Amino acid sequence: MHNSIRGGTFHGQVVQAGTAHVTVGARPPTIGGLPPLSSVFTGREQDLADLRTLLTPDGPPIVAVTGLGGIGKTTLAIAAGHALVAAGRVSLALFVNLRGYDETPVEAGQALDTLLRALGVPAEHIPPDPETRATLYRDQLAKHDRGVLVIADNASTAEQVRLLRPPSARHRLLVTTRETLPSLGAHLHRLGVLAPEAATELLDSAVRAARSDDDRIAADPETARRMAELCGRLPLALRLAAAQLVLDPHLRPEELADDLADGADRLDLLHVDEIGIRLTLERSYRRLTPDLAELFRLLALNPGPDISTEAAAALIDRKPREARSLLARLAGTALIEQGAEGGRWYLYDLVRDYAVERGQQTPESDAAVRRLLEYYASTAVAAEAWVDAPAGTADPDSFRDRAAALSWLDQEHANLVAGVHGAAATGHPDLAVVLSAAVAPYLSARWLRRDEALAVTTAGLRAARAVGSPVVEASAWSNHGLALDQARRYGEAVEAFHRAADLSGSIGDRSGEATAYGGLGNTLRKLDRFEEAVSALRHALAIQREEGDPRGEAMMSVNLGSLLSEIRRFDEALALLRRAGDLCRSLGERHGEALAWVNTGAVMRSLGRHPESVEALDRARDLFHGLGDRFRTATTTEGLGLTLLSMGRYEDAITLFEDARAVFEELGDRDGEGVAWRDLGSALRCLGRFDEALAAQRKALAAGRELGDREREAGAWSEIAELMEEEGRSEEAFAAHQEAIRAAAAATARGGEGQALSRFGAFLSRNGRPEEAASAAEKALDIVRGLGDPHLEARALNELAEIYDELGRQLEGIRALGRARTLFQECGDPGGEVMTLSNLGSALTSLDRFREAADVCREAIGLLQAAGDREGEALMRAALGSSLRAAGAAAEAEEAGARERAIRAAVAADTPGT
Repeated sequence: MHNSIRGGTFHGQVVQAGTAHVTVGARPPTIGGLPPLSSVFTGREQDLADLRTLLTPDGPPIVAVTGLGGIGKTTLAIAAGHALVAAGRVSLALFVNLRGYDETPVEAGQALDTLLRALGVPAEHIPPDPETRATLYRDQLAKHDRGVLVIADNASTAEQVRLLRPPSARHRLLVTTRETLPSLGAHLHRLGVLAPEAATELLDSAVRAARSDDDRIAADPETARRMAELCGRLPLALRLAAAQLVLDPHLRPEELADDLADGADRLDLLHVDEIGIRLTLERSYRRLTPDLAELFRLLALNPGPDISTEAAAALIDRKPREARSLLARLAGTALIEQGAEGGRWYLYDLVRDYAVERGQQTPESDAAVRRLLEYYASTAVAAEAWVDAPAGTADPDSFRDRAAALSWLDQEHANLVAGVHGAAATGHPDLAVVLSAAVAPYLSARWLRRDEALAVTTAGLRAARAVGSPVVEASAWSNHGLALDQARRYGEAVEAFHRAADLSGSIGDRSGEATAYGGLGNTLRKLDRFEEAVSALRHALAIQREEGDPRGEAMMSVNLGSLLSEIRRFDEALALLRRAGDLCRSLGERHGEALAWVNTGAVMRSLGRHPESVEALDRARDLFHGLGDRFRTATTTEGLGLTLLSMGRYEDAITLFEDARAVFEELGDRDGEGVAWRDLGSALRCLGRFDEALAAQRKALAAGRELGDREREAGAWSEIAELMEEEGRSEEAFAAHQEAIRAAAAATARGGEGQALSRFGAFLSRNGRPEEAASAAEKALDIVRGLGDPHLEARALNELAEIYDELGRQLEGIRALGRARTLFQECGDPGGEVMTLSNLGSALTSLDRFREAADVCREAIGLLQAAGDREGEALMRAALGSSLRAAGAAAEAEEAGARERAIRAAVAADTPGT
């Protein structure tokens, strides 16, 4: 008897007994029962390489490719079979579809029947009993010296493939399944969705497979990427989307993408003939136990992209360990995925769409949403307390420490933001208010996501109105004002803080009133409305003291001290900052203490007390670093760089500016990055590295433009103008100054416009255009006079006086300098006063009023001696000598010269290397 069946040759009879003997003749490598390779196989090159490595004689005997239905497991397995046969790694590759998720899955005995037929065993020689079939199957495999690859596709249980295990190490079993099947003992290879590029390539290939000249996908790559994302980069969904384009050759990709964007209809669109995403997921869902089915439905209620085990426990009202067990079991079905680091779980977008559909058919969702939002709200409040509260006052049972609280906020921030909007939309305004108040400060301070913070406080304000409590609404207005301020919408912020203050005042909520006035003062300061800002902050500070709130007093003192420092009221500023620092230390409030040191460092820099500035800023940096506050550590590093720049330590300053800029860039803070580029440009300019300085200022300009911050833009243009002037590019410098003035005029605050005009005036004066220079300087003076900043006004008066001197209008210049000196004295700025006296001496000399010029020089010398500035004193004594000689006082001039030489000699002796 001789039968030839499907490429195999059988000799003799088959005896149905305990052992069946079948001899298979030698054959070249062939594809036995293996489906053809897909023409659009793409994006799985690494997965294919991994399988080829696993499916070797030294690899595991069973490999299971797991993943969601429609993710491409079968296509990958077939590709692996073809690759191994083509490479001669196996003599035969067999394929059997177990239909594990159909109504009637293929049983093990049926699978063996299929495989035995593929191995060439005649139907009449195949035993009826599954175990006997398995024995015959193993005997047939054993006759293949070079090994056989058996692909068991679409298994849903380990029992379906248990009898298909290979008999020796040279054979391999490759299983595809949506389940983990732990009892099978297989090596698991989890398959995920396609990478973005591979997903769009699959779309294009699938469309071209029908019509090779169809370039609709290739011609519109942006829409193709959008469509791929809307399909979740799931291969089956991509093929079904491509099928819609094949069915309708006039359908434009953007039309299909718009249709897919409607989540309610997406699953309907991704369905062709008897194939669809909904049907595929339905087959997995109906196999779930009741508790897993409930968990699956409820997970779609989570507002963000993923969920923690603890949040899921709140959602289903179980203990975390119980929830974790259920989540792990559900992940074993591939309907959900576990995050790479464990402890977090997510659904693919299309799976979420399906879960939402299933959840609409059940009544448990309202209570579950409430439990979940309560968990997020209470935990966010506890985390914010750890981040913001003094040491020892946060709940020790909520988080281990501040770092753990910050880590939780970082992990959950997307859920918290979405939770605010979700709570407001689902009838839980009270929870929306709580979440908004806890999340908005974190978003602004930690991530600098000011647009998100504004959206959160807007939703929180709407929810507060729905709650109907004046206290709640006032607090929401203050939170919203802060977010508006950080978004640079200062006018709206002022209005919001006024609303908060009025509401709080009307109900006697003094704490809320202080908070509102504190925010108001900080915003008014950014509008250059300094006197109003001081008044608002003083009012807030008075309330904090009346209410006996030392922490509130400390933080308000820091704010007021910083403002007073900016307008050169240094004595008041230092007194407040010292008080704030003492209070913070007594309360264990390290964050507030650090802020006090930062502002103290800035005051000391302004006073020229550089060693004290460095010491204060170093203390602040250490505190911020210890608190894990990278943003404020970077801003303090920036401030320290400015101090070193003032000390002439340019290289050290550059290093600090670059360090700060790198952190700002990593945090996505374009404002901080722009400031760092600006200051870096200034330091590079001091070293004569003009090309690098210009590049840095252009980057500062780009940041200002991106943020819509016209004042920052104006400052960058002014710096660029001066750099161009130094390189002799006067026409370009003139144009840059004009850009600076235009940008400053469009800014909210007017201080920048005054400075831009002042710098333009100086440029015109240096370039022989004194009349135009005077006009610009006079406009600058008019602007700064209205700001309530005496220091700015004094500087503007000095610049105008210099131009008047050039025009021969010395008397007007002298009057301007007299006013400038008075203002500098009021500000407590001896350096500004010395500068003014020097200019006054020059003006008097121009009028041949040499004795008066000499008297002015003596006053300046007294100030310089008090400041310990010996180099400045030497310069001023030289000017004194010149005035005295011109006045005919030769002896006094000689005495002045001798004193100058003695001072210079002493300075040289004290200076190493001279």
